[in-house]
Amino acid sequence: MGLLTCGRCGCRLTAEMKKGRYVYYRCTGFRGACGNSYIREEDLAARLGTVIERIQIPAEIADWIAENLHESQHAIERTRREGIARLTQRRQATQSRLDRGYDDYLEGRLSEALWMRKSAEWESELETIEAELRRLSCPVPTYLATGERILELAKTAHSRYLEQDFAERRRLSDPVLSNCTFDRGTLCPTYAKPFDLLAQGVETGNWRRGWDSNPRAGYPTRRFRGAPVTTTSVPLRMTVRPRLRADALRWGQG
Repeated sequence: MGLLTCGRCGCRLTAEMKKGRYVYYRCTGFRGACGNSYIREEDLAARLGTVIERIQIPAEIADWIAENLHESQHAIERTRREGIARLTQRRQATQSRLDRGYDDYLEGRLSEALWMRKSAEWESELETIEAELRRLSCPVPTYLATGERILELAKTAHSRYLEQDFAERRRLSDPVLSNCTFDRGTLCPTYAKPFDLLAQGVETGNWRRGWDSNPRAGYPTRRFRGAPVTTTSVPLRMTVRPRLRADALRWGQG
């Protein structure tokens, strides 16, 4: 699950055995005593279960997001092919102007000075076109497989988490969390991307806000409306298990 750190001093939490059977997590105290408390492994597992539950989404929402990923991937590929077609036509037209200009120069219809200037312009344009064609000729990175794996995990994360032992639960949490801090009963998770968006969607019911199926695409992509969503970091109290608000279950909103 990435790092498990002390919310007071920033040191890591470490596990230690008590009475030969109980596992507790405590601050390493590398920077000196900070006053943080211990947490039993069973209690930590329960808190992490609540954290994982926050990214589990309804199957209908997962299918809807997957459909949009497919549409965006196809739109990017279509844009790439259209760009190649336009550049190819532009290259042919520029090469034709260069060839005609050379013929006119040989036949004396263009002065040497004008030919040198125009030919330099056309050759520069051809170099620009060729560079752009090379860029567009590179295969479009496919993110569908990764997106579908993430969505499949999000659909079953909490139920799978409850079925595992603690070691397997930690491994299941690894791709979901980039960090968790613990401070005397409060567990504060930082979700890894894009699970921060899933947690935001579960909490608000707004599944459009912040989603961008391919934020690093080299070509124009279709974006959903809404401001960017920052990494979700919500504290969980040991003494009270928080409940999702009613609007968190309204997955169809937004």
